[in-house]
Amino acid sequence: TLLSAMETAGKEDMPEEAERKGLGTPATRAAIIEKLVATGFVERKRAKKAVSLVPAHTGVSLITVLPEQLQSPLLTAEWEYRLQQVERGELSPDEFMTGIADMLTELVKTYKVISGAEVLFPSGREVIGKCPRCGSDVTESKKGFFCEKNDCRFGLWRDNKFFAAKRAALTKKVAAALLADGRVKLTGLYSEKTGGTYDATAVLEDTGESVRFRLEFDKGART
Repeated sequence: TLLSAMETAGKEDMPEEAERKGLGTPATRAAIIEKLVATGFVERKRAKKAVSLVPAHTGVSLITVLPEQLQSPLLTAEWEYRLQQVERGELSPDEFMTGIADMLTELVKTYKVISGAEVLFPSGREVIGKCPRCGSDVTESKKGFFCEKNDCRFGLWRDNKFFAAKRAALTKKVAAALLADGRVKLTGLYSEKTGGTYDATAVLEDTGESVRFRLEFDKGART
């Protein structure tokens, strides 16, 4: 059973002097399983009278991106041993927390983002088009429309000088058209020169490092 597997998890890798083996205690293992189910890392599958626990997509994805050190039962054994030292007065709580903080700091410094992690953990935001730089999904957020790929910096900010100067809004519909066609027809644009309004086509120009816009008129003029 899963409970017995948790009890002996990592036993073969544990040093003989490790005082604790497995994951959790007899009193906490069942609760650990329930928490994994409640948080969506594990799913219950029912087949006739049998109930199985299987890793959910989120659980598999988490293991894929976690550093190996955090996956090892040896780390659990080490933390348990230090907690026992705290209990016996051999180690102060501050020293214990400092050790964990130092380890996490080192993990953050050395961690390398796994390619494709954005697919493992999708943002859940609405996709409005494809990134012109890398082809990944562009999704809508509060501040604009941005590429989902971690190492891609493409984005269309709602608050940008080009649209603000013309008193136009970079809406979802406008952004979707720019991503699909590279251009979008705009009406009622404000003219700083005359104080009136005019119609034009906004054209998206991406240099690979920055996003720019220009206007095209019916006769092909630019501004």
